[in-house]
Amino acid sequence: PPPPPPPPPPPPPLASTTVAQAASEAPDPRRGQAIFKKHCAQCHTAKPEGRGTVRGPNLFGVYGAQSGAVVKAWGGSHERMESAFVRWTETSLLRWLESPSEVVPFRTGDRSCMSFRGMDRHADRLDLVAFLKSLAPA
Repeated sequence: PPPPPPPPPPPPPLASTTVAQAASEAPDPRRGQAIFKKHCAQCHTAKPEGRGTVRGPNLFGVYGAQSGAVVKAWGGSHERMESAFVRWTETSLLRWLESPSEVVPFRTGDRSCMSFRGMDRHADRLDLVAFLKSLAPA
């Protein structure tokens, strides 16, 4: 007997589903700004001028900077961040936002340590990085 015919191909996804999925996966800097306000603004600013707050440096222009450079300019304890030798790119910021201690290990006695433990949602991290990226000096 002849072999059975192959199964039919699966139906294509609905166009609206594909568009919705693509829109939900694209980083949104405006949403990232809201995330910054909720999670970061207690300690950091993100303005073209000014040094930041009492607790943390201004993160304007942090994208593309060497780790520790923003803290050093702010006048804080920068040695731990500087010793990580990280350039703040999309990849390194996403890693930092997920698990800061894996990127820049904690050192006992170092008072520069943030209490930030990381962000669970990947979409939040993508949007926050898109916002920080938009703050790069011209």
